[in-house]
Amino acid sequence: MPSYPLNPSQQEAIRHTSGPLLIVAGAGTGKTTVITEKIAYLVNEKNIPAKNILALAFTEKAAGEMTDRVGALMPDGGLDITTSTFHSLGRRILETHGLEVGLPNNFKVLNEIEVWLLIRQNLEKFDLDYFRPLGNPTKFIHALIKHFSRCKDELITPEKYLAHAENLKLDSDTVIPVKTGIQSPSNVGKTLDSRFRGNDNKNDSGEGDNESDALIQKRANELSSAYHLYNQILLDNDCLDFSDLIFYTVKLLRERPNVLKIYQNIWPVVLVDEFQDTNWAQYELIKLLAKGRENAMQLTVVGDDDQSIYKFRGASVANILQFSADFPKSKQIVLTENYRSGQTILDYAHNFIKLNDPDRLEAKLGLDKKLTSATNKTATVKFETLPNAASEGQWIAKNILELKKNENLEWGDFVVLCRTHQIAEQILPALLRHKIPTVSGGESGYLRAPAALNCQAAFKLADNYHESPAVYRLLNSVIYDLPYEDASKLALFVKRKACSLYQAVKAGQTGEVKLSEAGEKIAVKFLADTNKLAIDAKTEPAIKVLYNFLENSGYLKKLADYPEKNYRDIMALQAVFDYLEKFQADNPDTSVAAWMRYYEFALEAGETGEVEANIGEGVPVLTIHSAKGLEFEYVFIPSLVDLRFPSTNRAEAIELPTELINEKTLPEGDVHLEEERRLFYVALTRAKSGIFLSAAKDYGGAREKKLSRFVAELEKTNNVKLAEQIPSKGEKIVREIHQPNTAPLDKQLTTPESFSFSQISTYQTCPWQYRFKYILHIPTLGKGVFSFGHTLHITLQKFYERLIALNSAHQGGLFDAPRVTPPTPSYQEGDKTIIVPKLEELLELYRANWQDDWFYSAENKKRYRADGETILKNFYKVNSEQGWTIPAGLETGFRFKVAGAEFKGQIDRIDKLPDGKIRLIDYKTGKPKTKLAFNDKLQLLVYQWAATSISALSAMGEIGTLSYFYLTDGTEVDFMGTDKDLEKTAGTVEEIIKKIQNQDFTATPDPETCRYCDFKDICEFRR
Repeated sequence: MPSYPLNPSQQEAIRHTSGPLLIVAGAGTGKTTVITEKIAYLVNEKNIPAKNILALAFTEKAAGEMTDRVGALMPDGGLDITTSTFHSLGRRILETHGLEVGLPNNFKVLNEIEVWLLIRQNLEKFDLDYFRPLGNPTKFIHALIKHFSRCKDELITPEKYLAHAENLKLDSDTVIPVKTGIQSPSNVGKTLDSRFRGNDNKNDSGEGDNESDALIQKRANELSSAYHLYNQILLDNDCLDFSDLIFYTVKLLRERPNVLKIYQNIWPVVLVDEFQDTNWAQYELIKLLAKGRENAMQLTVVGDDDQSIYKFRGASVANILQFSADFPKSKQIVLTENYRSGQTILDYAHNFIKLNDPDRLEAKLGLDKKLTSATNKTATVKFETLPNAASEGQWIAKNILELKKNENLEWGDFVVLCRTHQIAEQILPALLRHKIPTVSGGESGYLRAPAALNCQAAFKLADNYHESPAVYRLLNSVIYDLPYEDASKLALFVKRKACSLYQAVKAGQTGEVKLSEAGEKIAVKFLADTNKLAIDAKTEPAIKVLYNFLENSGYLKKLADYPEKNYRDIMALQAVFDYLEKFQADNPDTSVAAWMRYYEFALEAGETGEVEANIGEGVPVLTIHSAKGLEFEYVFIPSLVDLRFPSTNRAEAIELPTELINEKTLPEGDVHLEEERRLFYVALTRAKSGIFLSAAKDYGGAREKKLSRFVAELEKTNNVKLAEQIPSKGEKIVREIHQPNTAPLDKQLTTPESFSFSQISTYQTCPWQYRFKYILHIPTLGKGVFSFGHTLHITLQKFYERLIALNSAHQGGLFDAPRVTPPTPSYQEGDKTIIVPKLEELLELYRANWQDDWFYSAENKKRYRADGETILKNFYKVNSEQGWTIPAGLETGFRFKVAGAEFKGQIDRIDKLPDGKIRLIDYKTGKPKTKLAFNDKLQLLVYQWAATSISALSAMGEIGTLSYFYLTDGTEVDFMGTDKDLEKTAGTVEEIIKKIQNQDFTATPDPETCRYCDFKDICEFRR
């Protein structure tokens, strides 16, 4: 339940069920509360089945929050409600029905860096001249990727683009061959860009400029052909890009009315959060689901045009402006009661954003969007001008410290919101100097962090001992920490002998270079480590080569001994290993040499390494875009100077032709300036009690900065005087010229917000092992047996999904079968025929989903792969003889609260027994057990506990049995938990979660456990 009573507008929005609804929800007006309460109302009061409700959000985090809040309102946790992002929804639909539009069975979705690498590898196939300068052939790859993505956001097919290029050719009176000297867009200039966007550019005589016409045609021909080839390369590699998930879903639902009908029947109720951030393709998807029932469908969209800030991602504010026209009988409800900010802040923000009229809903639809504070907060807005960036950071830090002390606040009650990451980097040193801990949202740059550079230096040494820069980096890193005097002696030896630094270190080992006692030990250790490194590199995959080096050198142990101080190095290593795992999964050649080529390409593509850190609490220093949906007591917005905020308008490197853009409602004002105003509005409305604005005259560079126009606009629209003249250098605060001390502060380790059985099991094995794995995130190597187990799990999941689809189609159910070779086997169960996919289809699924990683040798991998086929053949044979079952559930997820935290899990399979009860099944690939101790049973007992606690699971039927199915020999072990077992299960799980929350990680070593522990070589408790 919300922390405040629902107001009349919120109640009206929740109870509206007669046709489409547009909820205009201003900042802080409780839109998420309205969405989640509306879902609960539809299920609990209007008796709409939860499985018939689709709730769409824009990020996985937002979808997760919606799921959690709905779960808290529903007796069964809202398990059957589909809460999803647009792209996850598209993926779900395409994985089931993608074959209908020619997509591969098991497609992989590539991110932008992976797309860049794919284009880079196939660059010679593209017939590019204009967009592939000879001196820098990869220059325009990013621009092409963004252009292709925008095409898909606008649902522009390759055929439509090719037709556009052909029309340009037909419309031209004369085509003059393009001169060979004109190859780069820089030679064409802005005139060509404007012509390409559809503007006429005539010469003085009124005739078209034939040479420009030829260039426009050349550009259009290259782009349309490249777009067509790009899509073909994706499909040839069984890949889709991110935009394809919506693009092909819309294509599917447009071209296959039977499939559209399926999903219209599944989801007669659709709710869309942050509707103002939808692009054209996403809105078309929404309209398709509403097609034919525009006035009856339960369609609710929630948004605020004043908070539309993602145009750079293709979002179209026109969608929310167009909704009432597309759904003329829709109702509009405006939420204006704000539960976050003091009235002064709301007035400042509203008066400011009205400068975007008439391109706002308030002006277009005659709505009143002025927000009224429901709080009694006394809010303030302050502005300060400083001489330089260091002074500005110092001013922010001192205000944070003073407010924290005077008002007894936490670090998380403050935020510094920046227009760009570069501005954030200028603020951080001052906060660190004042010992203010900081956190960043979506930390990136880890692949260029010192720890990552150390890893790459190790790889270079594995490839070539005589890479002197790599030797120098490692010797002077925290890994070896060679004394300065010894480093100087080695450097002098290199100069005198004209040799490599590695040879100098060998001379230090033999005594030819007189090193200190410590230096000589380091030289011996370094040479031993690098020798092992080179040996490993000959036979082992790159990820294992690196792990062995980090372990042998003692670096992992150093990090684990002082995790609070080393948290950034730990995060950097996590980013490197994440990237190595991706590389290993995607490439047949996993050698060090192949990795180094891949890594260099990735850096060239712009990859920086990003991980979601869960370590530390402090003052968030965020970009405004990443602060959307958040709130804080006090907000600091620095660098309010011209050309920084508002930023300069950087047009897309390759603009879409106007003729291909679908958007009907074009703004009357400056599109970029209006977007920047909305961004500033979002920043202002994050604050509860106060806003601190600041600007400086000197941020480096030759010219002094001018105040942002937004400061003047705030003053004018609110009839106040905020800004004095910016002081010149030397006034108020003397410029700091010393190098700031930016050494990281100690970080408080934080525990997970959600738990799983795997975590419980790891803690039972050893709490110190749990700390290494789930708190510190120390990288580990995988194991071939786990890859094998995952392969069998996903194979059986997809096989049974296919079996369900076949029999649903046969029985006239919701899901049509994908168009594949018709199966012939069937099994008769009473008077019901069960259609079963062929054995070859099961084996083909196994081959397509084979996980190729972590086997210790080629022979080991070959044996596992053969064993898997044998296991599946036996599985198919036994079920064909004993009778197939259509599962009632596959990978059935659950979540519920334990000790105030979320506990999540997935049940491999749920079968319906002849007596109507259900059977919970967990697949095992380990050695079969005939006798089970309590801890052996615990996983299925947790599932039984969940199934009896959550109404959506208990509604499937009473539990008849719990089964471990051992795939290796086909045996099953069945049992049923007693009330005493379940009581003990709940007590065990709750006790462990509480210990984790209290950070009780007391080690419980024993020789057998330590022998198989991934962290044994860095653990001081090892036995």
